[in-house]
Amino acid sequence: MRKPDGAVLKQTARVAAGVAALVALMLVVYAIIGRLSLPVVAGGVYSGLLGVLNFFVMGLMVQSITERMAEKERTEQEIADMSLQMQNRMKASYNLRMVALFALLVLGIAVFKFDALATILPSVFPSIVIRILQIAEARKASKGSEEP
Repeated sequence: MRKPDGAVLKQTARVAAGVAALVALMLVVYAIIGRLSLPVVAGGVYSGLLGVLNFFVMGLMVQSITERMAEKERTEQEIADMSLQMQNRMKASYNLRMVALFALLVLGIAVFKFDALATILPSVFPSIVIRILQIAEARKASKGSEEP
């Protein structure tokens, strides 16, 4: 495995910051409703870390595929064949990561006795953060194109 490039590290840091903020917000809500406990905190932190790790591994996979596609010049047929291989590799990686994430969430809930909701909820936080970052980037790009 190659060393992660700057883009993967930067995007992972951005997602990690967003996930940390959402986990903190979730914990504040738990505190407000009087349900904050060690299993809640542990489950939120555990699941948040798993989500960021999942995103990082996905970034490494994309980096690997991008680098492999750019290694040398290829014919159109080679590009088509390789694109199909890479799509299949991404699908397999996604499926494996989702199964592993599910198993680790179940482990946290069943074995470590983390709060179920506080453990499951942060697993969707990376998707929320990614969507927010995409919207922010789109707005930034549209503002940049409007200026004379």
